[in-house]
Amino acid sequence: MKPNSAMRTAQRMSFILPAMMLLVLLTGYPLANVVYMSFFNYANPAEPSFFGLSNYIAVLKDPLFWKALGNTLVFTFGTVVLVMLLGLSFASLLNLKINPKVRGAFRSVLMFPWLLSSSVVGSIWMLLLAPFGLLNWFLLQVGVIQESIAWLSDGRFAMPGLILANAWRSFPFAMLMLLAAFQTVPEDIKEAAQVDGAGRFTRFTRIVLPHIKGIMLTILILEIIWNFRSFDLVFLMTGGGPMHATEVLSTYVYNKAFRSLDFGYSSALAIFMLIVMVLISLFYIRSTLKKEGD
Repeated sequence: MKPNSAMRTAQRMSFILPAMMLLVLLTGYPLANVVYMSFFNYANPAEPSFFGLSNYIAVLKDPLFWKALGNTLVFTFGTVVLVMLLGLSFASLLNLKINPKVRGAFRSVLMFPWLLSSSVVGSIWMLLLAPFGLLNWFLLQVGVIQESIAWLSDGRFAMPGLILANAWRSFPFAMLMLLAAFQTVPEDIKEAAQVDGAGRFTRFTRIVLPHIKGIMLTILILEIIWNFRSFDLVFLMTGGGPMHATEVLSTYVYNKAFRSLDFGYSSALAIFMLIVMVLISLFYIRSTLKKEGD
């Protein structure tokens, strides 16, 4: 390596090194500490005892862990499906050739949920889903139900209510990304297909969707990652109840750590959750690299 080349490399590393050190400090050390704690029993927090793999074995035998995992998958799947459907629908509407001022106003209104904090979103939906809330009033008026439903207090309806609230908060991101992707589809291809007799639906499914499948896959995987580790909205609206009907992995880890004070067990739970997240992230990285290679 030439001296000037070595100097340039050293200069580049000097810029990268502070960020790497900060990343290790803020991410690496807490992660290593969680792994360390997962091998100990904190029945006596002042003097934790080495527990080996017992916490991990206990997690695998814990029926509540499997229930929380199932709830997490249902919550993630339901939210992602709704987010993709809402994002695709509204992005298609915004992509129509209409008055720019109307389109801008419509887009501003649709962006509103994304601007709100989790606490505000949770408060809005807790009021909407309350027995005296707007949703029950509307369903009673149209005759769908005969009496008010306690959506967040009933194990049958709490998870759908959470999914609806979370999808409402999350869909503007997908909408914006898809809207930007729609605008990259060449107009001449769509016009040629229209001349050949292809209808709007055919053009959308045969031309537009294949053209934006890469960005759709990116949105899909990002939404899976974000919603799989979702905590704030679930904790605010239900806390994992009623009777663990909405207990997801993140709330289960929190409850075990800060309510039961079982730090070793909660650390083992967090490691299992981390493994799933790493697998999903690796799939995302692989799909991204494959897309760039194409």
